[in-house]
Amino acid sequence: MERCDFCAVMRIISQYVSSAYQLNQVELLNQLFDLFADDNQDFTFDNGQVCRWFKGIKLIGPKIARFYEDPENSEQLSSSIEFKILPLMYDAPKAVRELSDLVINDVSISEQRRSELDAKFNCESNTAIADFISAVLRFSMTRDFIKREQNQLTVSGTLSPIASERIFDGTVPKPCKHFCGRENELNELHELLSKHNKIFVSGIAGIGKSEFVKAYAAAHHKDYTNILYFTYPGSLQRLIADIDFSDDLTGESEETRFKRHNRFLRSLREDTLLIIDNFNTTTLDELILDVLMKYNCKIIFTTRCRFDIGQTYELHEISDIETLLDLSAKLYSKTEANREIVTQIIETVHRHTFVVELAARLLQSGISEPSEVLKKLSECNVAPDSDDNIKITKDGKSAKGTFYFHIRTLFSLYLLNAEMRTVMRCMTFAPTHGIRGRLLAKWANLPSMNSINDLVELGFIQELELESISLHPIVQEITLADLKPSILNCHDLIASICSLCTLHGADLPFSKTMFTVVENVMTRAIKDNTALYVLLLKNTFEAMEKERYLSGMQNIIRELESLQSELNPNDAALLWDQKAAIEAINSNYNAAVKYSRKAAELCVPEENYLLAANVFQNLGYYFHLLGDLNSAKTNLEQGFIFFEKYGQLNHDFITFAHNYANLISDCGEPLKAIRALKKCAEIVKSGIGDMCVEYADILFSIGITYLRIGENSKAEQNLTEAFRVYRAILPEDALHEKCENALGFFNCVNAKIPDCLMLHN
Repeated sequence: MERCDFCAVMRIISQYVSSAYQLNQVELLNQLFDLFADDNQDFTFDNGQVCRWFKGIKLIGPKIARFYEDPENSEQLSSSIEFKILPLMYDAPKAVRELSDLVINDVSISEQRRSELDAKFNCESNTAIADFISAVLRFSMTRDFIKREQNQLTVSGTLSPIASERIFDGTVPKPCKHFCGRENELNELHELLSKHNKIFVSGIAGIGKSEFVKAYAAAHHKDYTNILYFTYPGSLQRLIADIDFSDDLTGESEETRFKRHNRFLRSLREDTLLIIDNFNTTTLDELILDVLMKYNCKIIFTTRCRFDIGQTYELHEISDIETLLDLSAKLYSKTEANREIVTQIIETVHRHTFVVELAARLLQSGISEPSEVLKKLSECNVAPDSDDNIKITKDGKSAKGTFYFHIRTLFSLYLLNAEMRTVMRCMTFAPTHGIRGRLLAKWANLPSMNSINDLVELGFIQELELESISLHPIVQEITLADLKPSILNCHDLIASICSLCTLHGADLPFSKTMFTVVENVMTRAIKDNTALYVLLLKNTFEAMEKERYLSGMQNIIRELESLQSELNPNDAALLWDQKAAIEAINSNYNAAVKYSRKAAELCVPEENYLLAANVFQNLGYYFHLLGDLNSAKTNLEQGFIFFEKYGQLNHDFITFAHNYANLISDCGEPLKAIRALKKCAEIVKSGIGDMCVEYADILFSIGITYLRIGENSKAEQNLTEAFRVYRAILPEDALHEKCENALGFFNCVNAKIPDCLMLHN
């Protein structure tokens, strides 16, 4: 008997989506939950997260489930299913019958609920089908969650293990809809791969290498057990460490993840193809390349470099003029009417694919006449240096061949308005794999998506799958050189990220994207506003610390050290506190105490009481870990004094009070901890009220502290009041988690479990 959960429901729906549409799981959810995505523009369906939902090993986001519990939104879900999902399905009535069987055969559902769902079963119209699917789907999202067991993979025989059971990203993007030609080249690459395992597809920037390998993957997906696709982030070690594996743990170091991921990748055999796109580096700069060259699987690198290892397949300009005219015609409706002059433009730009595309888009916009475009392109048409065809400079930028100047010329023909220039500057910081357009618009404080859509139409911004956008590497280089993105001219983007990093308790599904943007700001932006830049680094470090993103934290520390002469005493104190945090993550507590003491010496409480309180709290925590309880109490109490003297009711005060109470209780003074928590509860009750999570959490902590010292009646009294609030305001899954947490404490001390913790109450 299979359980009717989100995993089972989506498996049935996915099974009946026609293969002609080639939808992956994330694309399917974007279609299904389109209303939710529109109302939550800063939410993104992360591929790894979605894979976990589909495999039943993680609860679907409660925010989505709550959204569709609203009657109006539930009607919209039925509408999305009817008009966006059913047209993709080749036999929707059969899918509905399977869903009905799933419900009827699931004895874990009450008889009454099964009857209610089954009463909605109807295949007479698409509207009825959609209503039934919607009802079952909403039920599956809101019922109690039971984690499914993961398949245990073993390597046996001559085939690779199924990578999708362990790896939740690496899906190959579809080739551009305008991709054409290259039939002979695709056959040549396939033949070369049959003889050699490691191929470097090389060629000048913009020649179409990325689309070429995507087209190869699409054409030959049945020839491989696994095809994995990744964009090179500047380091192979980081690429491998950042792959989303099912057994990854929060807080693991990059080195630990790399070692484990590398072991699995080494187990893949010749029936697996690994594609690493935009591998624009050198052998000397990429020390891990030798490790990948020893993998058993086949690997395709796309690159602008020449390598002396592996086999090189050089991709040249498309030789067939008719193919390029067809490409132009897809983008410029008057290509045939201006066939002669368009042909001259194609020849003038040396049949460079990306330049042909940009020229066609410019002509379609009507900004310039074909003769004017041809004239401008001819003026910069010097004979290309043969070395430019492959060579790149040490920093990864392309040698400035003729195609570069052609693109720059086309770029200059557009009179981009101020908002478009801002978008282009902000886009230089986007991850290589892209960023959701609506997310960028929100961060950059754009009034609408119009500027982004216009730049996509003009070809300067590339539109990827799942509403993601990116800059072509050459366009990025030109934008960096000509528009000079800086802290000031990208102010709204920087300020938005600063604010997001300080949202306590907020779910940030886009955190990896945000961290990459900040790291790109560090390396690419002109630092013309030190105060805002330092604020960005400080706030981002705090967000990275919560997610244990160690390499990013270390990058920020190096950047702050380079600005040390410009830091005020409190910022300098924070730098030492950050160094202590990294040492603590690595379990080097003596070093953490040393750095934290330095931070305590530098901070000025009158100017930043919160920093001073946190520094002393952290110092007390490190002493506590070293077993020095007297020093731990002394520093914890000093931090609490700063809060009492200067502080005000906010999230930081509540968090500090909890941490102080927990640590001071562990140091042997639980009654002092309870007094501090009661004081905090009074402040919260008078400032916010008694029907909030903050107030309930404090009562919860008081109850648990009483339980630890054997005051069971007082423990039950406080927990009963806490759960009165929890039951009134928390969703079922969060309430269940609170109950399980409290039950763990009662089981540890073998105490009688109070009625307030019974889930049926």
